[in-house]
Amino acid sequence: MQMKKHHLKIFSLISVLLIFVSCVYAYQTLAFDFPKGAGGWIVAYHQKRTNETIVQYVPSGETYTNWSKTLIIHSYRNVNQRSAVGLLRKITAQLEALNSYSPYQFERITQYDAIATRCVVGNDKMASQCDIYRAMKSFDGYITMQYVNKSLEDFKSDYMNWLDAIREAKPYSAAFRNDRYLNKTNFEL
Repeated sequence: MQMKKHHLKIFSLISVLLIFVSCVYAYQTLAFDFPKGAGGWIVAYHQKRTNETIVQYVPSGETYTNWSKTLIIHSYRNVNQRSAVGLLRKITAQLEALNSYSPYQFERITQYDAIATRCVVGNDKMASQCDIYRAMKSFDGYITMQYVNKSLEDFKSDYMNWLDAIREAKPYSAAFRNDRYLNKTNFEL
């Protein structure tokens, strides 16, 4: 417990537990390091449905409805997609329909992993913002990560740190543990 608090304070390793209760009580974990110097982040929103789990992180002191930047991790089971790039193209097309100011530029395109990024000037459907969006094949479906920053200057100054952190995130499968499953109110940090 003390080690986890220490890791949060220095933003070393944050493991996000994606709980998928199935007939064998399997779960997945996404290992992700917030970029060095990113500041304090908190879980602002968490929801789990039958085949989806979503968690939203925001800087300390901000909320899920009032944030300057956010990291959203969304997991999908039994999604009707054949590839990570297909899923990401579908999601980015929906976002481009809301704001066509700038199309997404794909940084990585593979069947199992895709990363896209863009910045937009706000309109009546979407605020001005920049984002890095990643979709990856996991052991039980797909996981997406979206880092969004409403400040173009801040986004540009810290772009490579966030891109590297998101690139390095890795899903992995682990054995079921009662202490990780039975005591959860949200994702494990």
